[in-house]
Amino acid sequence: MSHPIPSSRVATLAFAAVLAGSAVRAQSAPSPRFTGDFRVRYEHTDAGNGTAALGREVVRLRAGITYPLRQDITIRARLATGDPDDPNSTDVTVGSFVNDLTVSLDVASIEVTRTRWAAFGGKFFNPFQSTELVWDGDVNPQGVAGRFHVGDQASITGTFTGIYFVVDQQANNLSSDMAGGQVTVNAPVGNGWKVSGSAAYYDYRIRSLSAAGSGDTRSNRLAPGGNAYLSDFDLLDLILAVDYAGLGERYPLRLVGDFVHNGGAADLNTGWGADVYLGKSARKSDLRYRYGFGMTETDAVLAAFSHDNTTLGTNYEIHTLSVDFVPIDRVFLNATLYHYRPHTGAVRDFQDRLRLNAAFAW
Repeated sequence: MSHPIPSSRVATLAFAAVLAGSAVRAQSAPSPRFTGDFRVRYEHTDAGNGTAALGREVVRLRAGITYPLRQDITIRARLATGDPDDPNSTDVTVGSFVNDLTVSLDVASIEVTRTRWAAFGGKFFNPFQSTELVWDGDVNPQGVAGRFHVGDQASITGTFTGIYFVVDQQANNLSSDMAGGQVTVNAPVGNGWKVSGSAAYYDYRIRSLSAAGSGDTRSNRLAPGGNAYLSDFDLLDLILAVDYAGLGERYPLRLVGDFVHNGGAADLNTGWGADVYLGKSARKSDLRYRYGFGMTETDAVLAAFSHDNTTLGTNYEIHTLSVDFVPIDRVFLNATLYHYRPHTGAVRDFQDRLRLNAAFAW
């Protein structure tokens, strides 16, 4: 004979089942991941021509969170110091009578990542293979982007990346945007060698400069009246990278070349750069050395998004020497010297900028 279960016990069992289900969900629920870094820098700039040298201390703080909604969907957000109106720098100069530092949201994105493809929306990390000739490392595009892979790691692989970049949203058909794409091919060639090449095309439509400041236009030429660029910006960007692992685990060799041509400019429309890296800077006791040379003409790139390592946004020749050292895990020391001058102009004296960096990551 069956016996009825008292209602009080039914309630207790139901409550226990709810708690058990919650515990299982809690154990299986993804956890957010927090990352960040802090960097302090001393920078010394000597402009030559008898101009007084300038020294300053600079700090940068970035703190981000990554939350996986599920295995293939991720939300990212990051806070960073720096002027929110300057997209290619997160640095803040210490001074101004101890004013508080400005902090803003420099990443806010949702990403869908599958085996063969990925999609991004919001303000996301740059999805392109790039150097600072065209893209400063602090620039995070905003809009939508997607990526598609073919091949596997043991053979030749190919990647296509496309983007629609909202540069400046305005009313009355004055918005500025960019549509672009990049094809990248990676191939191992045996005996420790690997080659990667990419071809990208970025088609900018800059319809208005009403919201742009001097830090956006920088050294590009402006039309009479200063309300528009003199040139359009239709950039063909070609990158070749060669890696060699035959010098030992501690000293990988990497060679990178970048060539850019702006088909929207009638002249002063070409730039290129080449870098040699020896070593790595990931773990304790790692060392890495770099030498680079670059040249760009005045309208070869859109200066709003190119590097801001020196006082010249475009129209420069630059030599770069740097050393990276990791004394302990998550602590990075760096010394970088930029030796540069205008590529054209009446005054072409060399200038120097030295940066000494200490960075801490978590």
